[in-house]
Amino acid sequence: MKYLSFLIVFLLSTSLYSIDISNGTLSGNFESYSQYNFTDSIIGAERTEEIFLSNSYFYMTYNTSDVTVGMRFEAYKNELVGYDPRYRGHGIAHRFATYKSDLLDITVGHFYEQFGSGMILRAYEERLLGIDNAFDGVRFKFRPYKGITLTGLAGNQRDFWENGDGLVRAADLDLDLNSMLGFNSRLQYNLGSSVVSRFQRSLSTSPILPENVFAYSLRGGLIGSNFSVDAEYLYKYNDPNATNQQSFNPGQGLIINASYFQKGFSFIINAHKVDNADMRSNRSSVGQELMLNFIAPLTRQQTYALATIFPFATQLNGEMGIQADLTYKLPRNSLLGGKYGTTLNFNYSQVNSIDSTAIFTEVDDRLITYSYDSDFISPNIGDRVYFREFNFEVNRRFSKNFKSRFTLIRSQYDRNQIEGGVKYGMVNSTIAILEGTQKLGKGKALRFEAQHMWADMDSIPDFQDNQNGNWAMLLLEYTLPSGFYFTVFNMYNYDNQEKIYDDVDPSKYRIRDFSLNYLNANIAYIYDATRFSIGYGRFRGGLLCVGGICRPVPAFSGFNFSISSSF
Repeated sequence: MKYLSFLIVFLLSTSLYSIDISNGTLSGNFESYSQYNFTDSIIGAERTEEIFLSNSYFYMTYNTSDVTVGMRFEAYKNELVGYDPRYRGHGIAHRFATYKSDLLDITVGHFYEQFGSGMILRAYEERLLGIDNAFDGVRFKFRPYKGITLTGLAGNQRDFWENGDGLVRAADLDLDLNSMLGFNSRLQYNLGSSVVSRFQRSLSTSPILPENVFAYSLRGGLIGSNFSVDAEYLYKYNDPNATNQQSFNPGQGLIINASYFQKGFSFIINAHKVDNADMRSNRSSVGQELMLNFIAPLTRQQTYALATIFPFATQLNGEMGIQADLTYKLPRNSLLGGKYGTTLNFNYSQVNSIDSTAIFTEVDDRLITYSYDSDFISPNIGDRVYFREFNFEVNRRFSKNFKSRFTLIRSQYDRNQIEGGVKYGMVNSTIAILEGTQKLGKGKALRFEAQHMWADMDSIPDFQDNQNGNWAMLLLEYTLPSGFYFTVFNMYNYDNQEKIYDDVDPSKYRIRDFSLNYLNANIAYIYDATRFSIGYGRFRGGLLCVGGICRPVPAFSGFNFSISSSF
C-alpha cells in the first residue's frame, strides 16, 4: 500500500506542476556480494545457517530537467556474516521522487540529509557496515534569495525493513554571506543554524520520560586564500535513553577546526568536546541503530590492515580530544627531497574522558544514576585516556617507475571503553609499514605492503582472543593492462597468550601461546563500468570501521564473490 501511495503522490505532483517527463535519462547500478562459508574452529568462524550467503542491491533513477524518480531493491538471501539478521529478506527498501527548480526542491519518499558537520543530523548509508538510517517522509529546500538556503524535513528513519517509532522534524538555515551581501572579498563567510525535534510516545511512569526531545546547533566559518576556520556548537535538551544510562542531563557538543596551507606545507588542527551527545530517533536503540547525528573521530582514518585492528570511534556520551596534522614537502632536486621531492606527514591525536561526578537518585529503594555534574565550559579533561596516537609518514618517488611510502604508528587504545566492558585494559602498539609500487611497462604494475605490529596488553584474556599478541603481514598485488588484478596476502598473528585454568584448582592457571595465519587470495577483473572478483581466505573477527564508525564482525573463512556494474 505504501508503494501505491508513493506512486499516487508522484503522479499528482507531475500533474500539478505540468512537468514533461517524456524526455529523460535512465541510469542505475547493480552490486552483489556473496560468501561461501566454511567452519573454521581455529579462528572462531562458526557454521552459519546456510553455507552460501549474499547481499544484493539494484538502484535505478530516471532524470529529467525537473524531476528525479528513483528506487533501490535489496535482497539479503541470507545476509552476509556480521550483518544483522533483521535485514533478511528482499524488497524495495528505498524509493523517492524529487522535483527541482531554482526556487524550491521537494522530495517525497526516502532521502539522506546532513546539517552542517552532521553533529546534529546526518542520515546516510554505509553499506559495508550495514548502516542505512534514511528518512522516509518529505523534505524541501527553499532558496528565496542568493546565499540563503532553508531546508525542512519530517519523517521516520529506516529501521531495517520497517520505520522507527520516533518522528523527526528538523530545519536548517544556511547563509553564504558573500552571496547575500554582495561581498567582493577573498574571504568567504558562512553562518548556519539547525533545529531537530524527535517525538516518541512513552509508557514509562517511573521515571516519566520526555516524549519531545529538542536540539539546536549554531555554526560559522571563515575561508581565506590560505587558511580556514570553522566551529559548530550543539545543545540537546534532556534525553534519557538506552545509551546514556537514562540520564536526564542535557547534551552538548563543540567542534573547532582550523587549517593553514601554502605551497608544499599545510597544518590542520581539530578539537572537540562532547557530553551526552548521542542522538537517536528511538530512545531504546543501541549500537548504530537509528542514529540521528555523527561526530567524526579526532583520529587519522587509517587504511592499512594492521592499523585498523584497534580503531577508535567517537564516544558520543563523553570525550574531549584534539588532533594536529602537519604536511611538508621537501623540494625537488634537494639533498633530502631527491629528484622528485619527498612528502613528510606528522599526525598526533589524543582523546580523554570528560571530568564528571555522578549524582545518584534513590527510586524504589534502589540507587539509580540519573544525572551527573560536568562543567562543559571547563578546560579540565578527565584522567582516563581513551586513545592516543602518533603517525609519521614519508612518501617518496625514486624514479618514474617506482614510488614508496613508509609509515610508523605509535598508539594507545582503551579497549575496555571502546569495545565495551571486555577486561583487556590498555593496548599499546607500534606499527611499521612499508609500501611500494613498481611499474613494469605496458600497463603492468606490482605493488607490495610489508606491515608489522608490536602489541602489548595490560592483561591476558581468559579466552582465546585471536587479536592478542603481535601481527605481521605481507601483501602482493599484480596488475595487468587487460583489467585483471591478482592479490595475495597473509596476516600472521603470533605470540598470542591465553590463560588455561587448572581443572582441579581453578585458582591456578598456565599461559598458553598460540599463532594464527589469515591467508587470502583474490582475482578481480574490470571492464568499463563492470567489476568482478573472487577470493578465498580467512578473515579475522573484531571491529570493522569506516570513517570512524565501527561495528563488531565475526571471523569468516571461505570463498567470497562480488560483481558491480552501472549503466
